[in-house]
Amino acid sequence: HGSISDDKKDKCLKNGEYEWEGGVLPTIKKLHNRKINGLTIKIYKLCSGVKGMLVKNQKKYRKIVKSGKKITLTHEYKNIKRQNIILDKINQFEKLGFKNIILAGHSAGAWASLNLQSRFPDKIKGTIALNPAFAGWKQEWQDEYPEWGAFRENEINIIKESNNLKAILFSHNNDKFEDPETLSFFKDFNKLQFIDYSEIDPTSCYWPDVNKKMKKNDGHSLDQTKCFEKYIEKNNYFIKFLEDLF
Repeated sequence: HGSISDDKKDKCLKNGEYEWEGGVLPTIKKLHNRKINGLTIKIYKLCSGVKGMLVKNQKKYRKIVKSGKKITLTHEYKNIKRQNIILDKINQFEKLGFKNIILAGHSAGAWASLNLQSRFPDKIKGTIALNPAFAGWKQEWQDEYPEWGAFRENEINIIKESNNLKAILFSHNNDKFEDPETLSFFKDFNKLQFIDYSEIDPTSCYWPDVNKKMKKNDGHSLDQTKCFEKYIEKNNYFIKFLEDLF
């Protein structure tokens, strides 16, 4: 699921469908109980529900970055905590005998999933990443809040240390957080399929939780819509990706 401000706790509603409330995206939920090459897909929803870094600590790192000095993290931002929670759950599943673990996530959940798979390819067979992001709006991590640009760069360096990232990644031009250009470094991974689905016009789609059309710059949330569901089903992206893995 996605994430709100780092200093606030993410919601985890029991039956939430909307990604900001810890729900499973409809396109992922449809995979439950599907069979792939003799294996049955089971979906497990994990909502971290944690707070991240206090605003005063974010400002501290901002001052360091603006002074031109290198950041040494002594506080954890939310995505680090989320990665640890996901890894703990993976270890629990391994002890129960599960071997073919795939991560799937939207926004901050997608970013955390890609980071984890890059570091633990022996535990995670693959990743479905929908509009990965975690550092806020592009104008924020590129300018207003340079500490988040530094956090993001550190995450990218960690991911780039891997040569075994098996994933399918979706990105849209009208995403305010990340877009195909800012995420282009992922194209260097030979086993990662990068899908630019900018052909879908957000203004032709409706929000999933209200009967209201999206605006042009609402690309980040397109993966929740019926438009995206139809796009995935038409191209059979998820099934093909999983069949190739197994």
